[in-house]
Amino acid sequence: MNEYSFTSRRERMERSAQKSATRERLLVAAAGCFAKKGYASCTVADIARAAGLAQGAMYVHFKNKEELFMEMIAREHAQGAQKARQALDTSGHLAGILAIMESCVRDVGYPVDHGLWTEILAVAARDERVRASFRQSDRLMREVFARLLASAAEAGEIDPDLDFEAVSCWLYALVDGLIARTAIDPDFDMERHSALFRRLVRQALQPVRD
Repeated sequence: MNEYSFTSRRERMERSAQKSATRERLLVAAAGCFAKKGYASCTVADIARAAGLAQGAMYVHFKNKEELFMEMIAREHAQGAQKARQALDTSGHLAGILAIMESCVRDVGYPVDHGLWTEILAVAARDERVRASFRQSDRLMREVFARLLASAAEAGEIDPDLDFEAVSCWLYALVDGLIARTAIDPDFDMERHSALFRRLVRQALQPVRD
């Protein structure tokens, strides 16, 4: 490899790293704007200003505000899927299921917080395009989670006769509800409710004894 090729490769890597850093900067800025003003009221100009970038720079990375919003949702669901994949590689799958759910409630996933996730759910309920994007990435996440449920059933930890796809939907609906509760109720403390939460989920999933 000659010096020119090495320099070109290094420059491409630097440009790629810079592009990733700018996208992350925009996502963080947008999260703050969406959380403060709401999706409808937050403009591209607001996001660019918060990121310290020219408005035109936004369009280099995202076609519009909607695409950025969808990217934010997809990343959150991808994080949830990654947690489930990691749990598949460990023993005690029911413990992993409970840990994932509690983790999602306590820490939604930077830069999204509890209030912004509640806003995301509200926008997805109203906006058909956002809803379609949400459902797609949500389904991919829950497919991994359903495999984790199946592994727990094979280990005798939960009822093998359960419909794991349906259970994944129910459990993540519970997570979404607890995130919303955390956002709107300052007196709600997941740490204080942890033991009750684990007990109820265990009881719902436990094998039926003859």
